[in-house]
Amino acid sequence: MGSGSLYVGIDGHKNFSFLCAMTKEGEIIEEKKVRNEEIEKIIEELGLDNLIVIIEPTTTTYPLIRGLRKKTEIKLAHPQKTKLIAESKKKTDKVDARVLADLARTNFLPTAYLPPDEIIELRDIVRERVRLKKLSTSIKNRIHSILMIEGIKCNNPFTSEGIKFLKSLNDGRINRYLRILNTINEEIKEIDREIREKCIENEEIMILTTIPGIGYFSALLIYAEIGDINRFPNSKKLCSYAGLVPAVRQSGNRVIRGRITKEGNKLLRWVLVQCAHVAVRKDERFKEFYNRIKQRKGPQKAIVATARKLLTVVYACWKNRTPYGRG
Repeated sequence: MGSGSLYVGIDGHKNFSFLCAMTKEGEIIEEKKVRNEEIEKIIEELGLDNLIVIIEPTTTTYPLIRGLRKKTEIKLAHPQKTKLIAESKKKTDKVDARVLADLARTNFLPTAYLPPDEIIELRDIVRERVRLKKLSTSIKNRIHSILMIEGIKCNNPFTSEGIKFLKSLNDGRINRYLRILNTINEEIKEIDREIREKCIENEEIMILTTIPGIGYFSALLIYAEIGDINRFPNSKKLCSYAGLVPAVRQSGNRVIRGRITKEGNKLLRWVLVQCAHVAVRKDERFKEFYNRIKQRKGPQKAIVATARKLLTVVYACWKNRTPYGRG
């Protein structure tokens, strides 16, 4: 970046955005509210040479990011860290286009990982499946609620026998929810077929499926949420990214370790905990590790510790391109 660099901060919203173009010296060249479909044209008019666009990653801004990254340099602002710095510098909790441009030109901008388009596509697939499963669970809970209100007992309503029983009740509400549930399940099956195809054609994802507790869906989710294993110098950094490391605070000469931070990638942390529950049933080494921690700290902390251990195995297998048990 030379002295002629131009920093363009974009504060994105659903239908419009605020844009601020600033020189390296802090002079504002342009600052205005624009419709989202006009942004690429305005960026081109500013000139693509020595242009750096700064934007926060949101559902609204990702289509814009995909379009702009093909034409100029993009920097993703780390939402939480950017807000903290903006508060300390500007005494305001508002992170707007001018703040983004100003932080970038002064080298104070904390950046986030910008995955390639193919990783964004994989994230879209697995996140859609997660949303559909949540919707499925919501429908099942509604059916459970109806059964409870009507005083009807059915221990396993969503097995094949259970569904037959539910249909025999001839309850219009339950039948309606069952039809919705069936449609959702068919869509999930379709996504699962797509996920399996994506996994089979990717060697690194298939390596992850050799690890106990990790199937096609969880392997693809882990792969997509991490993106590039080489951006983490060691497994501890990766565990921190997933929010699976204990919070540490120091008081005098004492170092106090608390619960996990729960910062970082929530979806990655969630799937690792789910995989850990399976791993302790399938693999003797994970089972022994879990039981050892469970005796000292209880089942909840033990499963979290197992999820963290599982992620260190993911790191080793992926980094060394070696299936589980062959390293």
